[in-house]
Amino acid sequence: MEKTIEQIFQVLQKLILLHRQLLEKVREEKEALVHVDVSAIEGITQTKEALTESIRNEESKRLKLVGELAIEWKIPLRSLTLSQLIIEVQGRDLKTSNQLRSAYQTLTFLVQRIQEQNRNNVHLVEGSLNRIQNMKKNVLNESAGNTKTYTSQGQSAVANAKSIMLSKEA
Repeated sequence: MEKTIEQIFQVLQKLILLHRQLLEKVREEKEALVHVDVSAIEGITQTKEALTESIRNEESKRLKLVGELAIEWKIPLRSLTLSQLIIEVQGRDLKTSNQLRSAYQTLTFLVQRIQEQNRNNVHLVEGSLNRIQNMKKNVLNESAGNTKTYTSQGQSAVANAKSIMLSKEA
């Protein structure tokens, strides 16, 4: 049991490291978006995908270890969340419980920051897309007005529209 709990703690430490790296990448992504650095955005995206896959793998390991504990402690797997695990360990080993709690809080903080930065990046991209769409509309509206240069009779539509006779002198 103690070995399994130690392994869970090690997995949490790896998850913290991976989430810190991911947070750094989403911050770099913002800078690349602001500077419209397409090659940097592509590289960051690939790195984020690799980090996300590593996080999934570590989370899978953690769930397997928690499953082993659930069987050993005869607790349903669904009810043995990380918070519940900390409470269970607290009665057995206060030091380990505090380490797990600290790792859990750090991980929660990092996830919140990543989500916040991702939301900011999404707003940045959406704002840029809106400006591009508005510019596109402006360009298309101006060019659409110039398409009616001639009438169906071959007369200049622009010249007719601008010509106004104010008075007629004999």
